[in-house]
This record gives sequence, structure tokens and C-alpha cells, in this order.
Amino acid sequence: MLTQWLLSCIYATLDRIPPVVWQVLHVIGDILVFWALKLVNYLRPQSRILYHKANKEVENCSSYEEWKDKAAIVDDTTGANLWRRNFFSGRYDFRSVLEQYAFLQKALDSKDADAIRERFSTTGPCILRNFAGIVDRRLFTKSLRGTKFLIELYLEKVNEGLDLLDSTATATSFFQRCKLSLGTTALILQGGSLFGMFHLGVIKGLLCQGLVPNVICGSSMGSSVAALFGCLSNEELVEMLSGDILELIKKDVDLLKSCGYGNMEQHLNLGTLIQNLIHHGYSQDVYLFIQFVCKYIIKDLTFEEAFQSTGKVLSIVIHPTDKSCTNLLNYVTAPNVLIQSAITCSLGSGVISQDPILLCRNLDNQIEPFLLPEKVSKCKYLAPEDATMVEDSRSPYQRLTELFNVNNFILSLARPYFAPLVVNDLKHEIKTSRYYYYKHYSDPNDAIKIPNFNFPQFNFTEMEPLAFKLKYHLERKLKNIAMMEFRHRMEVLDNLGLLCSWVKRLTIDEKTPRSATEITIVPRIKSLSLTRIIEGQLDNIPYGIESGERATWPVSSLIKTRCSVEFKLDQIIRQRREKTDPYI
Repeated sequence: MLTQWLLSCIYATLDRIPPVVWQVLHVIGDILVFWALKLVNYLRPQSRILYHKANKEVENCSSYEEWKDKAAIVDDTTGANLWRRNFFSGRYDFRSVLEQYAFLQKALDSKDADAIRERFSTTGPCILRNFAGIVDRRLFTKSLRGTKFLIELYLEKVNEGLDLLDSTATATSFFQRCKLSLGTTALILQGGSLFGMFHLGVIKGLLCQGLVPNVICGSSMGSSVAALFGCLSNEELVEMLSGDILELIKKDVDLLKSCGYGNMEQHLNLGTLIQNLIHHGYSQDVYLFIQFVCKYIIKDLTFEEAFQSTGKVLSIVIHPTDKSCTNLLNYVTAPNVLIQSAITCSLGSGVISQDPILLCRNLDNQIEPFLLPEKVSKCKYLAPEDATMVEDSRSPYQRLTELFNVNNFILSLARPYFAPLVVNDLKHEIKTSRYYYYKHYSDPNDAIKIPNFNFPQFNFTEMEPLAFKLKYHLERKLKNIAMMEFRHRMEVLDNLGLLCSWVKRLTIDEKTPRSATEITIVPRIKSLSLTRIIEGQLDNIPYGIESGERATWPVSSLIKTRCSVEFKLDQIIRQRREKTDPYI
């Protein structure tokens, strides 16, 4: 009672603060940030200023091609390009990679398909996702553009070897065995109650680079974006995301008004807006997008119908209180369940619907509850932060690995405030070593050419280092320890039941299986705009898409290294099936 009374007082106070006060505070904050940056730049050495200037240009790129060009400048400034060209490293077994590269090169020159087929057997090195440690995350944090050139060249030869086998009389079953041995990648969309459009940008960024997997799973607000991906072909998705999706939504005036846009009586005061975020768990723009997807894209489709239409494996995670109900819905576990009802149940009771019901289509094509009548009223659906999975066997992601041989996850976590807590994501920061000094390069036309070496060598003059090695590593270690300690304490409090729902929404996320590897994509903390989130501005949709697309660029190299062979096998198998049955 005391907590509710305090919250009511806070909401009432915020509602009565004039807008001019917030504008004045915003101006004061901008002034303080401006002078703080001025002071920092004054104390930094010149090499640091040049580095941060180049890094800022990278953050403001509008396309992946522009980002690669700007990232090359940052890599030149830090010396990361020199690190990429030198294939020596203690992070991976470069001798084994070099040996396999030389063998594949020799076999390709002589077109020896039998020798290449031997390397692609179920026990061969080319079918190991982490062969010789080439996907170690520490190999992807030094350079913005990627990892060692040797690793990239090796993967190119592997794909060329698959093309050679495809052009010969190699049976399709051989490629299927290779795919089974290698495993499958799944895209997981978690969170998004406040910043859900970030998932759309991640999908757009992966689609544009040809790195989107065929298996997708969504929970909470991510379930609606996953459903959009699962119900449309890749061509239709590219057309929708490349165009102005906001214009499509604006055409339905009734939908805008029902979601609070164009009606000044709804969500007018700041206190009311904050109360809606804390207690209902979604922002206005996310709610609008969910209604748009359900009305125009999903309609009354079932999981089986979506799979037959697009061939994509769509899964939605729910957390029912009835243990007889599966917590992972897809075309295998619940083929006749309506996707729209699965999204409502994934959000949890009391978010959009007070008592959501999981619906399905029976043999007579009639819509009815999925559970038995006596269980419908008793079964509640929890939000992800309220669900406690005591048994590992109940984990939906563990079930996903069992059904579709998933051993690699690309995790899109639409929580900017979670970025400092994610330890295993890629943090491209200066890692001072013998390569990491500011280089003043001469004219590239005067570069020294070394015979039989593809990369030009530049004359350069060494200047002051970008950072002190001991100071930098000590700072980085202490920061990681603090974040890990904070996250551990939050998990302990959650296990004891001492965290309220809105705190858990900010600090607790769902766990993927420990046996699987994962790549975590998190929006930058700079993308978090409290004004945008609280007000639920209509242009949040293109803003979130842009933010999500930019977040995929730094991790694209790691995704390519982990998934390029898998996607090549998928392409070969799909093309061969289309030749035998053009209607697939």
C-alpha cells in the first residue's frame, strides 16, 4: 500500500510540472555535456582525439558500405589493419588454418573433388564451426572490419570447395549430412517492450548482408517481429523494410486512433505515460506496431500455414502456468495454433489482453481454445521476467535445439540499458599492443610493394600511443567485474523473489542453453532516448529500425565466420530441391 501511495504521488507530481521546466532542464543538460566533452578533449593526447573523431564518424554512417569505409579509417588509426594482415596469434591455431588453406588451394587448382570431399566428411575439419578456434570473440574485438585475413581467406576456399562439389556428381545426401554435422543457427528476439523496433532493424541488417537464418524465435514483444519475419518471404520483407513502413501504418487512421495517436485525451500527461510503461510494460509505438502486424500481416494464419507459405521455422515462446501446455509453439509442437493468439499469450496476462487465450483451428476449420475447457480459465500466461524456469528441460530454447539441431544463436536483445551488462558481446575498444599505435601514413601511391604479397606496406612515423596498456586493461577488467557482480546479485534477488516486475524487466533476461554458442546484438546506450520511449513518438518505428541495422554491422564479421559454411550448404540443398521440384 505504501509503495502504491508513493507511486501515485510521483505520477501526480510529474503530471503537474509545466513543459517549459522540462525544456529548460534539457537545455542545461546539453550545455553540461558540451563542456564535459570539451574538457575531455583538452586532456586527451592528439592521437586520442583523432581516434574518437574517426570513431564518431563510424557511428553516424547511414549504410553498410559507408560504414566499412569509415571503419577502415579507424583501423588504420589504431593499427588494426596491421594486426589483420599478420596471421600470427595465440587466440587460434593459425598453423592448422594455414595448412588447411594450402591443402584446399592445391585441391582447387587441380580440381581434385575426392580430396575436397574427404575434408568435408562428418569428421573433417571444414565441417567444424570453431575449427582451430577461429570464432573466438577476442579475434573480433580488435578490428572493426573483421578478423584475421587468413581466416577470411580460409572460409572463402571452403565455400569454393563446396561449389566445386556441387558442380560434380556429389549426391544431395552428402550435403545434408554435412549440414546435420555442422548444426543450425537460430535468430532469437528477446525483449522489446520499450524499444521493440530494434528487432526490425536487426532483421533488415542481416537480410541486406545475406546473413539471416531460417529459424527464428521470439518472446514477449519480439514475438510480433518474429511473426512478421515468419509470415513474409525475404523479398517481401526487404521491400517493406526498405520502403517507408510508417506510411503504410498512417493509411489506417482508425488504427492510429485506437492506439492513442490523434486522440489528445489519451496518454497526455508525463505521469500517465510513465505509469503505462511501468505497469503495462509497453510503449505506445510498440503497441501500434503489434496491432498493425496482427491486422495486416498475420491475420488468422496458423504456424503450419506460415511454414507452408514461406518455408521458415517460426517459433514463439510463452510461459503458461499449466504445465500440460507446451512453452515453445511452432509448426511441429503446435501446428494448428493461431499465431496472433500466440503473440498475445507471449506478452503475458495484463499487457494487451487481461486474460489471453491460446486459440487453434480444429479439423472442421473452426477456431476454438487450444487447451481443454476446464483448463482455459485456470491457465495464466506469465511475462518472461515473471516466469521462473526451475527445470532445464522446460527451457524453450533447449527444446529448440532438440527439434531443429540448433547449436548457434544470434541473440537480438532490444534493451539499450542492458548493453553494459552483456559481457559476451563485441566491444570494439582500443586494445593497446605492439600494433596499437597511431600511425602517420605517407602517400599510398608511394607504398612499398613486397613481391608475392597482396597487401601494400606503408611508410609511417610512430607517434604517442593511443592508451597506456596497464591502465586500459585494468579499467576494462574492473568494469567487467563490476557488471558481472551486479548481474549476479540481481539474479540472486530474483531467485529469492525479492525483485518487483519492473526492476526484473530492466535487469533479468532469458537464458539460452549453455551447450550452444551465441552472438548478442544490443543497441548502443546512446540509442536510448527517454523522451522518445515515454512519449511513444510515431517516428520511433523508422528510428528503431535504423538503430537496429547499425548494431548489426560490427558483428557481421563474426556472424559470417560462424555461419558462412552453413548458409552455403543451405543454398546448395535448396537449389537442388528446386530443380527436382520447382514448386518447393
